[in-house]
Amino acid sequence: MKIYEQYPTMRPYVGKHYSDTGIPSLLLIGESHYVPDDSEHDITPESWYSGNSGTLSDDELRYISTAQCIEESRAEGFSNKAHSIWRNAFLEINEFGPAYTDFTRVADDIAFYNFFLRPAFTGDSLVVAPQDVEIANEAFRTHYKAPKPTAVVFLSSLAHNHFHPTEPVSVPVIVTPHPGCEWWNREAQKYGNKRGRDILADFIKTTNWPKMTDSK
Repeated sequence: MKIYEQYPTMRPYVGKHYSDTGIPSLLLIGESHYVPDDSEHDITPESWYSGNSGTLSDDELRYISTAQCIEESRAEGFSNKAHSIWRNAFLEINEFGPAYTDFTRVADDIAFYNFFLRPAFTGDSLVVAPQDVEIANEAFRTHYKAPKPTAVVFLSSLAHNHFHPTEPVSVPVIVTPHPGCEWWNREAQKYGNKRGRDILADFIKTTNWPKMTDSK
């Protein structure tokens, strides 16, 4: 895709054991990357989609580097509150899935990318434009074909609300509220009177994920 030629660091993170035989291949989908809130870079749709990473500062590049963000956060045990999307999701997956002694090892088993490929400012949700939706759905078609998930988990209702597949999706598609929002730990009628964490946990229970011995 052209967008990944322009901004190659936004490509999905793929764990080293993703697609291993015998375990689910979960494609986790977040909402969007961020740029620092003091960034002066123009991130309007017109500017972003006509630009490239060569115009970004080192700090801005770090913010939109999917793999680097996950790897650096993992090294810190996902302790940064800003990275609760991974910490909270991985905790649920681990508890009802592989049950590693160290929950951060879940990062080796999943793939992750952000649905919208234009960043928002830190702490803000993206104000979604038609071009964002078009490119996001084009990217999903690419990622659905490779790395071939056995299930798709949207960790953002905003992202899922703009998910418009043009071809049938033959694997389960699960949607939860963002793991960093209040509805992760609070029941909501719109989520069937469940907490966000319960939605993910209930799905993981259906996968019959084998318990790991930590020898992997």
